[in-house]
Amino acid sequence: MVTDRFIELLAQKLSGEIDMEEQEELNRLLNDAECRSQYNLLKDYWVPDQVQHSNAKLLFDKVKSKINYSEDEEKNPGEKKHRGIRRLIFICAIAAVILAFLFVAVFFYTSRYSFKPIKNTVLELTTTPSREKSKIYLTDGTVVTLNSETTLKYPPAFSGQTREVYLSGEAFFEVAKDHEHPFIVHAGKMSIKVLGTAFNVKSYQNDITSETTLIRGAIEVTLSDRPSDKIILKPNDKFVLKTNTRRQQGTKRQTIEAHDNLKQSYKLSNATYFKSNDTTVVETSWINNKLVFKDEDFAELANKMERWYGVKIKFKTETVKDYRFTGIFERESLDQALSALQMIEPFSYKEKNRNVNIY
Repeated sequence: MVTDRFIELLAQKLSGEIDMEEQEELNRLLNDAECRSQYNLLKDYWVPDQVQHSNAKLLFDKVKSKINYSEDEEKNPGEKKHRGIRRLIFICAIAAVILAFLFVAVFFYTSRYSFKPIKNTVLELTTTPSREKSKIYLTDGTVVTLNSETTLKYPPAFSGQTREVYLSGEAFFEVAKDHEHPFIVHAGKMSIKVLGTAFNVKSYQNDITSETTLIRGAIEVTLSDRPSDKIILKPNDKFVLKTNTRRQQGTKRQTIEAHDNLKQSYKLSNATYFKSNDTTVVETSWINNKLVFKDEDFAELANKMERWYGVKIKFKTETVKDYRFTGIFERESLDQALSALQMIEPFSYKEKNRNVNIY
């Protein structure tokens, strides 16, 4: 029989967060034929190179793509019709099983763990200025590394069913494992729920996008204006939330676009590696004191450089914003960095009192 506990253990198994005792418990539950059937059905859809999403249509389409429609075998028209009916019944049956599993999983998580704000608690507040980083050790054992110009609010000690913090800026979380008390990060219009994992969150107020990149484990992302949407990320997945109508450049990486809301839309893609044969992940390179950018337009790169160098950058020529750059800055001064960019695209700049005008 499929129970809430089985669903929880299965999620931990598929995300790589299960320990030996929990694995033994899952093995005992898998002696049940129904549980074993559910496990065999769903594990095929949790693979590293595929994006998982709780959208029923995406799952239904994925099921259909797994079934071989070989029309060469359909020589008899009558037989072709019967086979088509049998296939349709088979597809619907699989889709019904998946939808039933999703319903139970969503009910389990939303009923047991709700996104409730912290009440009657005075929150601690830590802020890092530009050009600096800091590390915070929370009382549950979670370690949070804060990037420049970042604020984190958190309780002096966690209590209740969940562990909740509030982020404005960028941070890397190494969450202490506690399956009974999920860790929740509120970042702008995103809420990110985990059991035990490592991930990066970027949500600066002046950026047109917010994003979270999963390094290991599994996380669930929900949006404040679409609480019914629950996006499940696996290692190497990146969730990007676009919050205004500014034009966004295309990307060579395959993504999944979601919804038709022009003011707020999201997509799922993969973490960005600087080179195909390199282990440098662009999204988390700042932890190692490297400013890494790959095919970024000058406007977004300027936002990062402002925080990196503690300056304000203004564009006096609009077309320069669309220049695209790839590179790594580590120990370069501001002048050295801008001079390096000038070798790629033609522009000039003037710097005075930590204010940079680009022409």
